[in-house]
Amino acid sequence: RLGEKLLARLCALQERYPSLGDVRGLGLMVGVEFVVPGGRTPDKDRAKGVQRACLEGGLLLLTCGSEGNIIRWIPPLIIGEQELEEALDVFERALDGAVET
Repeated sequence: RLGEKLLARLCALQERYPSLGDVRGLGLMVGVEFVVPGGRTPDKDRAKGVQRACLEGGLLLLTCGSEGNIIRWIPPLIIGEQELEEALDVFERALDGAVET
């Protein structure tokens, strides 16, 4: 149930942020790809910037992928719905802080 909420909210963000490429996952294990807006070129720098902003907001996320342009979500399985919403709010604020071009 929480995995579906996580995936749905992250997928909804794709419409607002052109730098979000593919969002994929299973359950609470989800990857968010960052690309150069308007294309499919991996954007490692933007992923790192969002990751850093999340950390400053108290949310620990890791980057992965051969290009380093994917942020992965792997919250603890005991996470509550309110905690997940708070984490998603931090992520969204980090995206707001990243300049979309």
